[in-house]
Amino acid sequence: MEFIGSLLGGTFYMPAPSALGWLVWFLFLGLIGHLLYRWRSLQPPIKGRAWGIFFVLLLLVLLTNLFLGAHLPSESALPPPGVPAEPFPPAMMIFSALPWMLAAGPLGPFGAAVLGGLAGLLRGAWDTHTVFSILDLALLSTLFAANMRQRFRTLTYSLFRQPLVSALLLIPLHVFIYVLGTFLTVPGQTAVRLDYALSNAGVAALSFSGEVLFAGLVMQVLAIAFPSAWGRSGPLQPSPSERSLENRFLFGTGTFITLLLLTLLIGDWVVAGRAARDMLRDRLASIAGTAAQSVPFFLETGQNMAVQLATDPRLLDASDPELSSILAQRMQSSPYFDQFIILDVASQSVLGGYPSASRATFGLFPEEEAGLSLAADGGVLIQIYTIPPLEPGEGAARVSFMVGIVDSLGQVRRVLIGRTDLGTNPLTQPLISSLAGMTGSEGAGMLIDDLGVILYHPNPGLVDTIYDGPHDPENPFSTHTAPDGTRQYVYYQRVEGRAWAVALNIPAWQAQELALLTAMPLSVMILLLAVVALFSLRFGLRAVTGSLRNLAVEADRIAKGNLDHPLQVEGVDEVGQLRRAFEQMRASLQARLDELNRLLAVSQGVASSLEMKDAVKPVLEAVLASGASSVRVVLSPAILPQNSIELPSRFTLGPAGDKYAHLDEQILQQVQGQERLVLSNVSRTRTLDLDPNLPQPASLLAVALRHENRYYGAMWAAYDQPRAFTESDARFVTTIAGQAALATANAHLFLNVEASRRQLEAILNSTPDPVLVIDPQNRLLLANPAAARVVGVDIAKSGGEAIEKLILQKPLLDLLQAAPSEKQSAEIAFDGGRTYLATASSVVAEGRPVGRVCILRDVTHFKELDSMKSEFVATVSHDLRSPLTLMRGYATMLEMVGELNDQQQGYVRKIVSGVENMSRLVNNLLDLGRIEIGVGLQVENVPIHDILERVVGALQLQAGQKNISLSVDTTHSLPATVEADQALLHQGVYNLVENAIKYTPNGGQVMVRVRVEQQNLVFEVQDDGIGIAPSDLPRLFEKFYRGKQREARAQHGTGLGLAIVRSIAERHGGKVWVESELGKGSTFFLQVPLAQPKGVPSH
Repeated sequence: MEFIGSLLGGTFYMPAPSALGWLVWFLFLGLIGHLLYRWRSLQPPIKGRAWGIFFVLLLLVLLTNLFLGAHLPSESALPPPGVPAEPFPPAMMIFSALPWMLAAGPLGPFGAAVLGGLAGLLRGAWDTHTVFSILDLALLSTLFAANMRQRFRTLTYSLFRQPLVSALLLIPLHVFIYVLGTFLTVPGQTAVRLDYALSNAGVAALSFSGEVLFAGLVMQVLAIAFPSAWGRSGPLQPSPSERSLENRFLFGTGTFITLLLLTLLIGDWVVAGRAARDMLRDRLASIAGTAAQSVPFFLETGQNMAVQLATDPRLLDASDPELSSILAQRMQSSPYFDQFIILDVASQSVLGGYPSASRATFGLFPEEEAGLSLAADGGVLIQIYTIPPLEPGEGAARVSFMVGIVDSLGQVRRVLIGRTDLGTNPLTQPLISSLAGMTGSEGAGMLIDDLGVILYHPNPGLVDTIYDGPHDPENPFSTHTAPDGTRQYVYYQRVEGRAWAVALNIPAWQAQELALLTAMPLSVMILLLAVVALFSLRFGLRAVTGSLRNLAVEADRIAKGNLDHPLQVEGVDEVGQLRRAFEQMRASLQARLDELNRLLAVSQGVASSLEMKDAVKPVLEAVLASGASSVRVVLSPAILPQNSIELPSRFTLGPAGDKYAHLDEQILQQVQGQERLVLSNVSRTRTLDLDPNLPQPASLLAVALRHENRYYGAMWAAYDQPRAFTESDARFVTTIAGQAALATANAHLFLNVEASRRQLEAILNSTPDPVLVIDPQNRLLLANPAAARVVGVDIAKSGGEAIEKLILQKPLLDLLQAAPSEKQSAEIAFDGGRTYLATASSVVAEGRPVGRVCILRDVTHFKELDSMKSEFVATVSHDLRSPLTLMRGYATMLEMVGELNDQQQGYVRKIVSGVENMSRLVNNLLDLGRIEIGVGLQVENVPIHDILERVVGALQLQAGQKNISLSVDTTHSLPATVEADQALLHQGVYNLVENAIKYTPNGGQVMVRVRVEQQNLVFEVQDDGIGIAPSDLPRLFEKFYRGKQREARAQHGTGLGLAIVRSIAERHGGKVWVESELGKGSTFFLQVPLAQPKGVPSH
């Protein structure tokens, strides 16, 4: 591997392709434009920050494509044909693919195509030297960007969104474009260009693989680390194969067929290439073998002829002209040699020769001089040398045979030299013809001696030069690059028994041409087969998908409810079976829809009326439409109402009318124990007791009328002709019977409800107390005549109106609008001096309030009695004060008069205790009376903490006597004062705390808390005493009421304390309530406003 810093040191050129090349180039350009237009939805808008990214990546394109790379070693790479230079295959610029891969995310296919095209321009000018590099990288960057930004949801497209996978897919496409572009760019014959393109394709694929794999790994890391910052996000969409069955088959089967045929093409080309190479090798081996076999015969023949001539005794002593005459005779008798020379060994002078003209130009070559010395000194009698041609530029060298002529003593006195020209010797003509025949294949045949000197070559200029090609006898067939850059196949064949060799070479493109001729027919057939297969698959699928589309249209029509369009059932194949199933489904749905329409009409008829006669009429009509002559509904006597409302028990419809009414009772009894009675032939049945004197139906179908497990009667249909009832018929009548049972149940319920309504209406009309009922929206629902007289509302005229418009008495209106969860009462004064006690409570249904009911009771007389009682109690209480004071005074003074015994002291203490209880009762009655008669509040700003301290301080001793913990808890946000009557507020809190201490056992705890809640001050008194029974809670704040518990009765009290607290709370506009759990304690709440309304007297 050779690292390079920059491509700028190389040659800048980009040759124009052929006319066919330009046509293909523009076709590729159109393909790129089509893809960019088709994938325009994947293109993000390039604006703002995207332009900055584009210019940064543009700069990176210039840097990464021209700097920092490497040339991969490749023995198969070739220089361009006809260029005597070293091979320069495409370089691997390590970072060159990064810019256009980075652009795939933020810039989309268009931005990536522009940057890829610029990168291809730079590489084409300084590296690949082809204009196809521009479109190559532009197309690959477009495809990569489209793969990154597509949002199809199948596994295949999900893998395509992975940068590394998408980068790997670009490699075979690049190799194809490189081979095609190189083939259409370099000059030369078709086979030469194809050989050059295929020879360099391997190293080009390796270089491009290194570039895209490095960039793909970087992009994969970015895609995992920053998925939202690079690429396209959004919901996944159905892929093209999911949208169409035809596309799915084409993408699946078509891809498989394409890969299979592509494999066949490649395999065909590889096999043809190997076969062509083997054919060339066998051909060269045959030629070389034939040529090599003729060389030993040529040399042995020349050697034998020379030795035979040298043994002639005349040559030892003869001189010219006799010597030349002997040589001429011998040459003329056998035209092997073209020159004979006899030399004297001692003087190296020419003693004789033929032809005589050659004697004047005769000279020894260095090889011959060395051989002459060997003959004279070493006694080497026979020697063979190769010498240059007679004239420069001749096509073959010469061979010199040297034979020593010895005397009787065995001494070499003379040397015979016989020379022959390889080009003209008759024995070498087959050899020369074989070697010269290589020129017909634009190759060359050579004869090489033991020193590597070329003795024969079709190019005379290479004769007598040193052979520099492959010469390994162990590997005779090899590849060699000629000086002009052409790749050649060389066959080197050694001559058996000699050091000579025959070398043959032929251009490698001959093998490509032969392979092309061999593979072309099969390749054309494969391509035609592929086209036919794809078209057959497409049109074959189109017939199936067309039928499926028609079925989809029919299914859509069925889905829209159009069932009147029958399908044409053709064929018996799977599609025909599917159409037949669709037609059966359509017919079944239409029948079912007609049945449902009848059921709907029945349901609407049943729901439209609560009158039995009107409700069952659609039911009877639906069954009558099935061909019955009479349809009857017979009700069971058990469900007929027992009130004044009458309900018919027989309903019939049909031409036969009541013709078969005599069967009603029997059928009613039969179907009560079974759901259905089906008689296809009534005359043959024993189920019914038939009277021969009465008309009988031919067949009948009866169904029980049941609803919620209650038997209401029977519905049966009579037919004048025998009929075989199907399960569908029985199911339909059963369904209709269910509607009839529902109509009967509704009518029965309606009659019962109507009767109850009339009874309730009569009760309400007879009730002297006014009754009002409202709904959750405070609209009037019900008012009896008494309410119309007292309140002034008429339900006939004002039903459904808001009560704010109808009721003029504000206390009554407030009572009705109170919280629905509370039961409240209020005394309301009406015009005329009448007072009514109004009690309102919620109407609860299924756990939720659905309105309120208010009952008003005239308490005018009771109010008068209460007033008289209050006045009497106040008078008596006031009059009792003085006697009670005297009694207490005199009782306490008895001890001053004289000493009393224990019994007397006990009597005195009981008298004092009774007087104190009586005084306390009188004071409570007076306080309660003062509050109730409406004495004005003495409102002032009362310190809250002062109230608490006074109450707790006053009762601390009482709590201590029972070992009760009495404590106070206040919040930090508590205001300093509250607007109230200080005396009354103190008394209310005091009563609550005293009550808690009274009913809390020894060792208990009483807690007093104060908090602010929605502009109200809330006193909370909590104890852990005996608690209050739920039954006592509603009346706990009434006067003189005491709980029924034994523990409560054990405590002395008047039952007025809590009543006083309630009166105090109401006088202040507040309220009092209690929360208690029996046995666990109680919590009393006293709520008063923080500020009294304007108009209340205050200090």
